[in-house]
Amino acid sequence: MNKREDEEPGFIGQVIGCLTSPRTSFKSILEKPSLLKAATIVLVIAIVASWASYNYAGKLPLPSIIQRETIGQFPGQGALISPQQLRQTLVILNTVTGFIGIFGSWLISSALVHALLRGQRGKGTFRGMLTLAGYASMPLLIQHLLRLMDSFMVTEQGLLQLSGATQVFTQPLLNAFANAAINVFSVFRLWSVVLLIIALCENYKISTARSVVSVAATYIIIVFLSMFLPL
Repeated sequence: MNKREDEEPGFIGQVIGCLTSPRTSFKSILEKPSLLKAATIVLVIAIVASWASYNYAGKLPLPSIIQRETIGQFPGQGALISPQQLRQTLVILNTVTGFIGIFGSWLISSALVHALLRGQRGKGTFRGMLTLAGYASMPLLIQHLLRLMDSFMVTEQGLLQLSGATQVFTQPLLNAFANAAINVFSVFRLWSVVLLIIALCENYKISTARSVVSVAATYIIIVFLSMFLPL
């Protein structure tokens, strides 16, 4: 018994194992699912993502139209809020919504998957789903670490060009849908989705095909929710 315990991987070993041999690692994690460890992973991702968002928002200049409305709308009476105060408010708002969005995505996607599979008589638990979903989000940590590094190096002009490139359609609703789809289906997000598919197979004891269908349905819903929520 002691020998078996000594051979069990620690938290870092489990995290690395989820990236290198996910099926074996998920089976091991399900023996003693820890929501605290999963929440810790999501918390670290949220902190890194929020930090990157803070840096990006701080470098992006305010649109000139907002500055005109803020400064010149009430001549002789003074501005209700200065451009600097507006910038600070937008930076803080962007950072907070990014932080909440990471946790919201984890909780909502896990709840949707669990509801779909429990409705089809899946045998897994919501605790196990939340735990494995937290570990399956590890590729997103790599993504946001790269974003954080880029946020220190990117220039204001580079951000403006990137912002313009995301305006693909003339209709705001189509732009929101396109940006939401790009955000959800990034390379690292797809890696995370693959891990989530494996996690569902282990937690609910279902086939890979059924797991793929459940995850696909969940992320279609997430794309639409991302148009209105910070996910």
